[in-house]
Amino acid sequence: MNGNKRISKKLGAKLALTLLALAIICITAEAQENTAEYWIDRADEYMNNGSIEGAVSAYDEALKIDPDNTTILIHKALELSVLGRVNESSETYERALSLLDENLLKDPNDAKAWQWKATVLGSMKRQNESLAAYEKTLEAFNRRIETDSKDADAWVGKGNSLMNLGKWEEAQDAYNRAIEIDPQDYHTWGRKAEVIGRIGDLNESVEAYDRTIELIPSGNTQELSGYWMSKAEVLAIRGLSDDGPRTDLLEEALTAINHSLELDPKSSSKWHFKATILSELDRKDEAVEAFDEGLRLNPENADNWLWKANLLVENESQEAYDKAIELIAENNSEDLALDWLSKGWALNKTGRTDEAQAAFQKSLEFYETAISGNTGNIRLLQQKGLVLFELGRYDEAIEAYDQVLKNSLSLEFDTTAVSAWIGKGDSLRLQGKNEEALEAYNKAIDLGPHYSNAWHGRGEAQKAMGQVGNAGMSFLVADKLGYEE
Repeated sequence: MNGNKRISKKLGAKLALTLLALAIICITAEAQENTAEYWIDRADEYMNNGSIEGAVSAYDEALKIDPDNTTILIHKALELSVLGRVNESSETYERALSLLDENLLKDPNDAKAWQWKATVLGSMKRQNESLAAYEKTLEAFNRRIETDSKDADAWVGKGNSLMNLGKWEEAQDAYNRAIEIDPQDYHTWGRKAEVIGRIGDLNESVEAYDRTIELIPSGNTQELSGYWMSKAEVLAIRGLSDDGPRTDLLEEALTAINHSLELDPKSSSKWHFKATILSELDRKDEAVEAFDEGLRLNPENADNWLWKANLLVENESQEAYDKAIELIAENNSEDLALDWLSKGWALNKTGRTDEAQAAFQKSLEFYETAISGNTGNIRLLQQKGLVLFELGRYDEAIEAYDQVLKNSLSLEFDTTAVSAWIGKGDSLRLQGKNEEALEAYNKAIDLGPHYSNAWHGRGEAQKAMGQVGNAGMSFLVADKLGYEE
């Protein structure tokens, strides 16, 4: 598995959760144990330490005090979904949605309620309804701006709505207007930094993060640590581009996460993040130390165990894989499938092929379960094809890859489609169907010319067909792109 792409996707997924969290109104206040605010603060502490179960329990306590608080309900639903408790998550989202609809019946111009509704619908995978709600949110914020053009909060809300509608440049303009009105609002600077980090100049994004950090009061260590983390994430994602890792950017990301950890050394998730950067910089011993620190703080974190296992990839990694699998919820079929697949790869590397095949079979069973509950997910189909390939069931692998390609034809460029063409090529080549394999590899290269394994597979097919000169050129390109066995 390509470590860079996997980490980039995970970071991409983590950055998306960061953007969602920053869009939500934070409730922070010193409070006694009999207030909802107290329990929300406890939930934040649990989350910072990687304890999602603890956070959910704290939200439950908060809801006993304030049962109609949509903010708490949405946070709880989000964390339940991360834990794989899908039915509970759905019920909690439905409760929040019902309360929001009641509020909107009373006040159809409540922009914040529309914003929350859009967020909930998106989390429930009701994308068309979510986009329609964001349009309503935008209209409501525009009405506020028409009434008062100096309403900085409305400009920020407008920027958030535009960003969720994919209108990045317009979102940046809205944040700029908010900053003109209130240039000391570090939250707005942070939003601007994020949107620029996604679509604009990296240096400009970093400058905006630096301005954000500069404006945060020195005693506000939690937010300072959080924005150092966000800066590190943007640098790391750019540093793990498809064109190859950028060591300079990864070093900058490491510096930023170190600043974050100085302020919040008890966050297991941040130690985990530091470890992934160190592993990409080939600083294995330091990476293992960082993973161990994260596990010391939160030994129930399955992700940390899995990453540590992937880093070790020797016989000693098997205990870490087993621990990761043990900690994953039984109904979280997708994560279990991926962990068994990773364990199979590690077993293959140590020559334990029989055990590897058993691990791949377990992975396949979990992928089939995950697909049965999400039949339209082409990424899961692609992963199923990969497992079938490892099991030597090439015809079935090709069938899975063809399903992926059938459902991704409308996309101009899709990394899953590239991987499917490569997987199909590999399966055809190992059946001796080299001409068909070559055609598949060429399709992959047309879509993703920077994929070294596509060029290597093409070389192997050409070599088998007697095209020695062409094969040599393909192998050369693969090597230049960093191909590794």
